[in-house]
Amino acid sequence: MFNTMATISASQVAPVMAAAAIDVDGTIIVQMILFFFVLFFLHFVLFRPYLQAVDAREDGVEGAREEAAEMETRAGRVIEEYEEKMRQARRDAQDVRESLRNQGIQKQNDMVQEVREEIQGKLKEERDRIAKKVDSARSDIEKRAQGLADAMTAKILPS
Repeated sequence: MFNTMATISASQVAPVMAAAAIDVDGTIIVQMILFFFVLFFLHFVLFRPYLQAVDAREDGVEGAREEAAEMETRAGRVIEEYEEKMRQARRDAQDVRESLRNQGIQKQNDMVQEVREEIQGKLKEERDRIAKKVDSARSDIEKRAQGLADAMTAKILPS
């Protein structure tokens, strides 16, 4: 039984192999024309639009990369400008702070000078007042001393 199947399959394979052989005749030209027509049709309908879409996508990606690089450069410049402005603002703030500090010190010195002058004026007034009291007290003492001296001399030297 195995032999029968082997013979059947071997006998059926030979016609199939013979049918697979291509005969070169007039139909090959028609097949070539159809092949080139389909290839030409597919070129305009499928391949060219696909390649154009791929090129457009690559151009878009390249443009986006260039735009991203440009934006990154602009961002770097903006950051540098921002940092420079911040440094300048800090310097300005330091200058203002120093100016205000100097103004405060000057105002303090002016106030101290005014108080000193006021104290000097009051001190002079008090010294003058004290000097007047001392002069007044001296004249009173001199008068009393003169009166006492007269009284003592009158007691010691009777007249």
